[in-house]
Amino acid sequence: MAFSFFYTEKIANLVLENNELYKTIDDVKEDYTVASIDAEVYGDYIIPGLNGLEVNVKDSYFNMKGLNAFNEYYLLYDCIYPSVSLSDNKDKIITQGNSKKQSVSFILEYDKNIIDYFTKNNIEASVLVDMNTFDKSIELEQLNNEVNKFKDLDTLINKYQNNTNICYVNDKNLEICRENNKYLVQTDNIINNNTIVSIKNNIASGNIYYVSKNTDVSSIQLIINSILYKDLDIVRISELISEENLENN
Repeated sequence: MAFSFFYTEKIANLVLENNELYKTIDDVKEDYTVASIDAEVYGDYIIPGLNGLEVNVKDSYFNMKGLNAFNEYYLLYDCIYPSVSLSDNKDKIITQGNSKKQSVSFILEYDKNIIDYFTKNNIEASVLVDMNTFDKSIELEQLNNEVNKFKDLDTLINKYQNNTNICYVNDKNLEICRENNKYLVQTDNIINNNTIVSIKNNIASGNIYYVSKNTDVSSIQLIINSILYKDLDIVRISELISEENLENN
């Protein structure tokens, strides 16, 4: 029985490999391959890499078989993981996202006016919250910024939101965040009313912007306008640091 199954599968594969559509997909698969990019580690810090993509010839064939013609939009891919990955270096501190994503992120100190501005204008951001400020109704991504009741807040986030397991680290929470196996994030791009000009003049893909409370909303708007002028997307920090490659999804 085992031999019969093996023989049947071998014949089926041989028939596939002689199919014109199958051969076309196999011939062009390298043209659609996206190489993975290793994460960059420097001391205690890291910049995430990116997963690569390679065409799954058999799945792609069956996906476009009904068309009986090649169509690149019906190609299906397998993931190629970086050899140096963020998931294998969770003790390192992420300082920025991969620049090839053409995106930036905002992390907000808790300030209702600033949160309302981002929410009302449909601008993605991640908010630092503790037990007193966590709000299950907030549409923005919420990050655990608690120290004394870290696990209690984690339970709430797990219950009401998608817990991204990201910490914005400082001297007070670094150890507890590491103990709880969180992704660690930190940035030198601190936005307040005194840094607007320098931040505005140095917008770059992959940047993480930390917005201090009491920053004027009008100042934040200047930064956002500069980001959009450079044709960069504004995404949540969980998306910016993810190594998932959306290029051909």
